[in-house]
Amino acid sequence: MRFRFTIGRKISMGFGLFIFFALLVVILTNRTLERSRSINDEINNVYAPSVDALVRLRNLTVNSQMLIKHWALLESRADAPEKTNLVYITTQDLPQVLDRIDTLMANWEHEEVALMGQITVEMRELFELHTRIKDLLPSLESYSDPFVHMQRNDIAEEGGPLDQSTQKVLGDLDRLLEMQERKRVALSGGMIRSFDSLKFFVLYMGIALVIIGAIAAFFIVRGIVAPVQRLRSVLLSLGRGVFPRTKVRTTNDEVGDMGKALTSLVEGLRRTTEFSHAVAAGNFEAEYQPLSDEDMLGHALLKMRDELGQRERVLEMKVVERTEEVVRQKEEVERQSRKVVELYKNVTDSIRYAKRLQDSILPPDKRIRELLPESFVFYRPKDIVSGDFYWVDRIDDRVAFAAVDCTGHGVPGAFMSLIGHNGLNQAVREQGRSRPSEVLKVLNKIAFDALHKDREEMMVRDGMDMALCNYDPQRMVLEYAGANSPLYLVRGQEVLRFTPDKRPIGSFDLEGHAFTDHRIKLEQGDMVYIFSDGYADQFGGPRGKKFLYKRFRDLLLEVSRFPIEQQRSMLDEAFKGWRGAHEQVDDILVIGMRA
Repeated sequence: MRFRFTIGRKISMGFGLFIFFALLVVILTNRTLERSRSINDEINNVYAPSVDALVRLRNLTVNSQMLIKHWALLESRADAPEKTNLVYITTQDLPQVLDRIDTLMANWEHEEVALMGQITVEMRELFELHTRIKDLLPSLESYSDPFVHMQRNDIAEEGGPLDQSTQKVLGDLDRLLEMQERKRVALSGGMIRSFDSLKFFVLYMGIALVIIGAIAAFFIVRGIVAPVQRLRSVLLSLGRGVFPRTKVRTTNDEVGDMGKALTSLVEGLRRTTEFSHAVAAGNFEAEYQPLSDEDMLGHALLKMRDELGQRERVLEMKVVERTEEVVRQKEEVERQSRKVVELYKNVTDSIRYAKRLQDSILPPDKRIRELLPESFVFYRPKDIVSGDFYWVDRIDDRVAFAAVDCTGHGVPGAFMSLIGHNGLNQAVREQGRSRPSEVLKVLNKIAFDALHKDREEMMVRDGMDMALCNYDPQRMVLEYAGANSPLYLVRGQEVLRFTPDKRPIGSFDLEGHAFTDHRIKLEQGDMVYIFSDGYADQFGGPRGKKFLYKRFRDLLLEVSRFPIEQQRSMLDEAFKGWRGAHEQVDDILVIGMRA
């Protein structure tokens, strides 16, 4: 059998070496990357988290040292912020950090584990001293006891047992941090060396691939591309409807086979063209011989010749019928369009009337200024009617006010706001509730009964988030309870956040579940803010992202030092600047009050 140097063999020879070297580069690169990934995983999963956790432990130790010194040396009440912060650190933050370190120790070396064990023992001794101070000074009256005064001085004096124990813990923590950091630096150096070797492989193997590719390209162009270019020229001429004047030369490979087939195709196209011209001229008796019994195009042309005359007549009839149908459809579309416009106007008028009804439940500005002289309300509904509403009322010698965010916005939210407003009035005026937690519990029952009455299978999951405050201006005391809606207190250059209960009003039957009251002693000049989630959820800015609560807290801290009316204008300007060309996504409500 005569040997044929086919296109497949030419390409196989050219690309065989190329694939071999490419595979070698891939294998070497993969091995290097696997080693680098192993080092990176060890850094990211062991030593980087370990260093972060140890730094966190050291910071908590320093903070607890300052707070216990404050407990011991400065007279303060049991509920002073410094004392409550210390209790939170020792009962919440420190156990969490130690648990985290205990998990990470599984990948430490023996020396590091032993040093951490020593630190744990030292911290236990340190916090035993904390406990002694707490036991000696449980209340404000205990600071007056001379015997207690002498004991607490012995423990907490400068350079005393408390300072010595703390310095010992911090010194060992610094040693352990230095060991962890050295290990992480060493691993980073190993990763750099690994990438240097990868650079070497890629550079020299890449040069080899370029040389092999150039050689393969030369032979492919010489043995394949040139003949294919000649076939391409013939095909382009056929594509323009021009038949070639010379025959295609053939070779002993697949390109030659294609040349023979192309010559046969040209002859068939010549006869097909002549037949098409005859049929186009109306000669439906013209003869045509298909290339073979399997020539689908030839048989289709014969069928076309037989059917073309009949279809021409049928087509004219269909054009007339379709034209009449289009006219009828156009008239129907115009009629339906007029009905939609009329329906839209009726719905819009109804919603605007609903807005007047909803506005009637909101307290007027005069009433708000009478009850809360130093306050503002920034209220910006998304649609004509809103799912957010605010409520202000007097209870004895106190002032109650609330910011409420009902499920959804527009008409559904407006219906929910009516339920919330009536429920608040019923809880306060009819049932005589005054504490915020009691009012929320009664309101939840009212809303749940209104939404779920006689519905055992199809439960409605709608509800409302709410921040409710009860303010005593004479004693400067604020009581707060929240359902998924926090309270921010700006005092000086600090924003204090009071956490709500993580359950909405009216969405679930919370019988037996009480809401939490927060009793806040205000200071002169404090700014209190309650709000819905619409401001923080607004998309905008240069990248179309959400505003988010961190940026919202920073904004409140910035505007808090300005007069009340100016604060409202600044919030409005900041919102418009952030939103830009984006659509408002939700109703917005912010209530601010200065103590």
